[in-house]
Amino acid sequence: MSVLVLDADLGPGVGAWFTGRDGDAPSRRVGAPGNLSHRRPHHPAALAADRAEVGRRIGHPPERWVTMHQVHDAQVGIVDGSTPQGAEVRGVDALVTSQVGRPLAVSTADCVPVLLAGPGTVGVAHAGRKGVQTGVVPAALRAMADLGDAPADVRAVVGPAIGGCCYEVPAAMHDEVTAEHPAAAARTTWDTPALDLPAAVAAQLAAAGVTDVRRVDTCTRCDPQQRWFSHRADPEAGRQFGLVVRQATS
Repeated sequence: MSVLVLDADLGPGVGAWFTGRDGDAPSRRVGAPGNLSHRRPHHPAALAADRAEVGRRIGHPPERWVTMHQVHDAQVGIVDGSTPQGAEVRGVDALVTSQVGRPLAVSTADCVPVLLAGPGTVGVAHAGRKGVQTGVVPAALRAMADLGDAPADVRAVVGPAIGGCCYEVPAAMHDEVTAEHPAAAARTTWDTPALDLPAAVAAQLAAAGVTDVRRVDTCTRCDPQQRWFSHRADPEAGRQFGLVVRQATS
């Protein structure tokens, strides 16, 4: 089994997962087992096999996943009946839908993947440093509210991302970001300025009114089992996915 699939709990009627890699694989590079992004250089047969494996395990084939061409901004794509199955929505860093059976996917390798679910909507967001600063997660919540789900009714899972233990940044950048997002303040394990993006995202969710916020407590760079792709660990790293879908009910 080459791909890790971790279940995330977003309540009844919602399927939510984070993928990862086989920690026993010799490399975290793009050709390594577990890479799900066709935007990274890859071995096509291995990529197709890994995507198909994930599709079988979650019950939604990859041909149906709606993905993003992410640009580190705060634009939100609305997935509706006009969105083709398997579409890649360009120029967005969040997706929201009220449709049943439309899996949404976010691709990461250190940035924060966020899965969201309300009574009638689901969403995904990709929050790197720029996404935190531009407010992509609050933007996704506003889009869900426009579709009928208030933030107080939304559940969120903050997925595997680089932690403040490892996300070293210049002191000036640290000060710029933490001036607006104090929850992001951190020091690396080697005592240099750092940013804790998962903490900043959790704070943004709470400030917006989301009370049910869960976190996957891991760092993509220094996870002892090397379950995650990490750009900081290897600039040629592959990508893992976060996926969420409103499940059909009988």
